[in-house]
Amino acid sequence: MKLNLRYQQKLRTRSTLIQAALKLMGEEKSLGELSLREVAGEAGIVPAAFYRHFKNMEELGLALVDDMSIKLRTILREARKKGAYKTALQESIALFFDYVKENRLLFRFISRERTGGNKRIRAAIRNEMAFITSELASDMRLPKSVPFSDIEFVSEMIVFNAFHIAGEFLDSDPKDSLSEKKLKIKTVKQLRLIFVGILRGRSKGKRRSIVRG
Repeated sequence: MKLNLRYQQKLRTRSTLIQAALKLMGEEKSLGELSLREVAGEAGIVPAAFYRHFKNMEELGLALVDDMSIKLRTILREARKKGAYKTALQESIALFFDYVKENRLLFRFISRERTGGNKRIRAAIRNEMAFITSELASDMRLPKSVPFSDIEFVSEMIVFNAFHIAGEFLDSDPKDSLSEKKLKIKTVKQLRLIFVGILRGRSKGKRRSIVRG
């Protein structure tokens, strides 16, 4: 029992450190601008206690990337299980925007660090995006005539577009519900065009093969 309580306390302190870092970064600061001492102070622990949870600030940043990916993969996986792709697409985008809104500072961090100064964190973000892309490709409902390599390409475009739109969403006024609605509609249209493009491309390719044959 004591071991379990200690573990729970460790998880709570770890989470507090992560939230403290996000709060200190806010809308503008990068992870590289924070000090370990600042984060520990904001979390209400002594700097030495920081090392019980993370080796350094870089490792804390990697934990932030991991946290984003786990939650996002779960949300999108659940949305994709529901119905036909058109409905699932709308639901996935709505859930994605809700998640970005609820985790604004986390996505601010992701948007900054995608092109930030820490090589390992940049690579971690790319790897997580690739993992999400791979899962999406596996779940994609497209005709069997579409090669899996094309499905992977489409999935990559969808994930890249979603993360790009997240940055645009974060820059908009959070109280402007009309702008949010327009951005959601625009995102769904863009993603549907990606689907239409791949299907039409395969259809034209088939027709050319028939004519040549």
